[in-house]
Amino acid sequence: MVGRGFLRYWVLRLLTEGPRTGYALAKELEARLGWRPSPGSLYPLLSALAEQGLIVPSGGKRPRWRLTPAGEAALAELEKGKEEWKAVANLLASAARNIPAFRQFLRLAGRALASGKTAELEELLAHANAQLALLLGGEGDGSRGR
Repeated sequence: MVGRGFLRYWVLRLLTEGPRTGYALAKELEARLGWRPSPGSLYPLLSALAEQGLIVPSGGKRPRWRLTPAGEAALAELEKGKEEWKAVANLLASAARNIPAFRQFLRLAGRALASGKTAELEELLAHANAQLALLLGGEGDGSRGR
């Protein structure tokens, strides 16, 4: 399932190329992304974007939607967020590669906690903190968060 924010972004982006009907938007999304939104996702979104003043309809029975200046500004904000989305995606991909290490950490931490070995647990937590700092782009000295 594709998130509503994803569809919002693509609708606004496609409308920068010119007015389109809902059907034309759906076909273009399918052509570009290999995914076609359902009418139950697309048309309520178009109505919501219109209510927010980001797009306006023109025409009658099958309106052609066009972007407003407010819609252009909203798209610009979403474009800024794309770099953040990429950073989050990279972080999640890195974390996914390290799931076995995380499971091992949890096992070791659980054993240390169960046996009352607080010094061992503190050492494990310091190491995990350093690894997370490295993953997040920090120095990884293990001193943060203490």
